[in-house]
Amino acid sequence: MDGVTTALPEQALVRRVRKAGNLNRELKAAQRMSGASGQLSYEIATTNTWDLSQALPNTTSQTLLTFEITVTTDGTQQWPEVRLYLDVRAGGTGPSNKFSYLNGSYAGYLFAAKLGWSSGGDLMTTGSQTRTMTGNQHKWIVNLYYQGAFTYYLKATARASCGGTISVVRTA
Repeated sequence: MDGVTTALPEQALVRRVRKAGNLNRELKAAQRMSGASGQLSYEIATTNTWDLSQALPNTTSQTLLTFEITVTTDGTQQWPEVRLYLDVRAGGTGPSNKFSYLNGSYAGYLFAAKLGWSSGGDLMTTGSQTRTMTGNQHKWIVNLYYQGAFTYYLKATARASCGGTISVVRTA
């Protein structure tokens, strides 16, 4: 009996509406790695709440912080796709400690829509990022700048087309 109801002309319209809805959801959340694209996405992260957490010494000028994040894939793919996501917080771990766009003057510096965090006197901003790939190892060098004295928290997560491991090290 179910086959008879699915053959009704009205059901063809219902199927087309569902298909359009699915297509709309896929376009709004476009991802190269998804079940809809036929490519699985693996989350690669440590079990630590924060990969790095450190109290920074007081400085009156912008000082460079350099991090090296290395993702080593499991070797099941010759050319794996890996995307890095960083959660950086300054002065605490709450939502108000996340980076946001800074507009205006902070700690004596003028920014026009720079991503960072400021408490008024303390400041942390984004710098540059470079990525290299050798074999099944993907490496990012991430530069951040800070001024003042506070504690930062950093959590790195990668989404990849295969499994693997991740490590985070502060190099400067």
